[in-house]
Amino acid sequence: MKHSLILLLSVVLIAGMLSPVYAQTISNNVVINEVDTNPNGDDSAGPSEWVELYNPTDSDVDLSGWQIASTTVLKKTFTISDGTIISPGELLTFTYQKLWFTDSNESVELRNIDGVVIDKTPSVTDLQNNFLSWQRTYDGYSGWEFALATAGGSNGKFAEINESAPIVVTVSSDESSYLFDDTAVISGTVSKKMYIEKPYFQTEPILINISGPNYSQSVSLYPDTNLNYETTLNLVQVLGVNEGVYHVSVVYSGVSADTSFSVGNEIILQQDQTDTAFSIQTEESEYFSGELISLTGLTTEVIPFESLQFTVTDPNGKQIASGNLFTTDGEFNTTISIPSISLIYGTYSITAQYFEQTASTTFSIVEEIVDEIAPVSDSLSFTVNESEYLLSDFMTLSGSISNFDSNNDIYYKVVNFNFKTLDGSPVIFQGKFDENDPHELTPQDFSATAIPDSSGAFSVDVQLPPVTFTTGDYVIKANYGGLIEYVNFSIVSEKSEPVSEKPTPVSNVRTIIEKTNRISDNLISINTQEKIIKEQFAKPRVLSGSMVTMSKDAQSNVNLQVVSDSGVCIIGQSDECLVSDSTRKPGQIFDVVTVDGLSLNVRYTGPDVRLEKFSILPESSGEFLPDTNWNVKVVKDDEISRFYYKVTYKTLE
Repeated sequence: MKHSLILLLSVVLIAGMLSPVYAQTISNNVVINEVDTNPNGDDSAGPSEWVELYNPTDSDVDLSGWQIASTTVLKKTFTISDGTIISPGELLTFTYQKLWFTDSNESVELRNIDGVVIDKTPSVTDLQNNFLSWQRTYDGYSGWEFALATAGGSNGKFAEINESAPIVVTVSSDESSYLFDDTAVISGTVSKKMYIEKPYFQTEPILINISGPNYSQSVSLYPDTNLNYETTLNLVQVLGVNEGVYHVSVVYSGVSADTSFSVGNEIILQQDQTDTAFSIQTEESEYFSGELISLTGLTTEVIPFESLQFTVTDPNGKQIASGNLFTTDGEFNTTISIPSISLIYGTYSITAQYFEQTASTTFSIVEEIVDEIAPVSDSLSFTVNESEYLLSDFMTLSGSISNFDSNNDIYYKVVNFNFKTLDGSPVIFQGKFDENDPHELTPQDFSATAIPDSSGAFSVDVQLPPVTFTTGDYVIKANYGGLIEYVNFSIVSEKSEPVSEKPTPVSNVRTIIEKTNRISDNLISINTQEKIIKEQFAKPRVLSGSMVTMSKDAQSNVNLQVVSDSGVCIIGQSDECLVSDSTRKPGQIFDVVTVDGLSLNVRYTGPDVRLEKFSILPESSGEFLPDTNWNVKVVKDDEISRFYYKVTYKTLE
């Protein structure tokens, strides 16, 4: 019978007595919300670096004439075009010239029309050339982090807490007394997540001190998303643990709680011990060039202050990457970027060590099949803000991609714009240093790029320099994943009377993802139904799931089955199931099946892999998942597994 000694302590924080424990929204002005100074690919090939602005105020802000500037070596300044309005809560993303920023110790400034610095990023460094960016932890808040880029999408909203509300901290041990060689589990809860500035906005840590006879140990950790925390203590004599009573003190945001347990030296029958399981695996077995490698490690025994050390070697046995990972819940996660320079196709190896245990896995880098990933969007449309321009004018190119799916594999591709004369000749400028002669410039096609936001909308401002353009007629070709659109414009010596044009409407579509992690059950029911989020209808578009086994030897004994509410086996290993093998084949990534009258795209890794993954979405881009239950069964005996799933919703105004 488990014993749990729980002490509750509540403290009311009185306004004015303590400093604020959460970061304040930078009010009354637009802020820099996210920057990518080194996006994936060759930054010198064209404008690809971008800056995202956010309006935390409750009023429209006119950005006409405002500037976004690099402040280090390059010192390039972009001026926002006239008529640019950012609405309350809106995000706007801007690109400029190629090599806008440096990759090391860069700081980006936002200046108003009078040249006053409104906001400035910390000094940031990005040398990884991947899909990570520097971004505020929450939209408009002062803390910054280096995370997966969300160009045009929210970094997350932070609900401000009421400082007058009490903080409650609990702590308990899973047993009241232990024998030597046992593992004590110390866990508890906090009533709300607190924040501090030190000097950067971050979560307040939970400080745990464990003391006993000639023994003392301190642990610092953070509450999880459910406001829980947990740590373990190995009660081994060689580690300094002696017989007696041990006290546990927990302090969080000035509030403390205590508990205690005893460790005995009785002679008892040796209990059977289960060997610690430790494993690593990648999300996929094969990757294309430029894709991030997602690495997951799992252990059944968390060793405090011990790190997982891993190395990555290429097909020739050369080490190309390494790192250290820590965990508090038995799971390690990271992403690995394989340099595209001198890339070798073939099988790569990852070797990991955690305390005295080792594990390894492999993955392959394969050449991309041209038709492997096809855009699910229907069409591309864009326009320019005027039909006629003077030399040195700024042109605004904006548009949208219909039925844009931000979860599609081409999401991080950009819209490419190429400028040509009416006879099809490319517009040329002298803009790149010759590799053989650094003093010589080589001709380059004049081009621009724009990054679609989560709804498929995009916009970019381009200056028309007189050293490149002359008066005359031109055409712009836009290309996104094979979707093509053309727009004509003219450069004149004097503008004619303006003709008002109705702008291309842009669908207000947002993507919301709900995730559920680390399910150990073998029966899981997942519901997909419409929801109302911030007065908008949210419809389910994609259901995705993954299941991982702890042991490589168990992968054939642990398999997924996905069954519709009507009893149709969609994914499984029996002959009655519609999909039983990997859907990844040359020229395709989905199998199309019909369930209850609805055509579905089903993606499945297949059985006999340690990480089984699937995704289900309607074949038609204009349809959504029905309001129903999807029954997922993990077929296993006593093997350890973890199941994860997410539902992707689209909101339509």
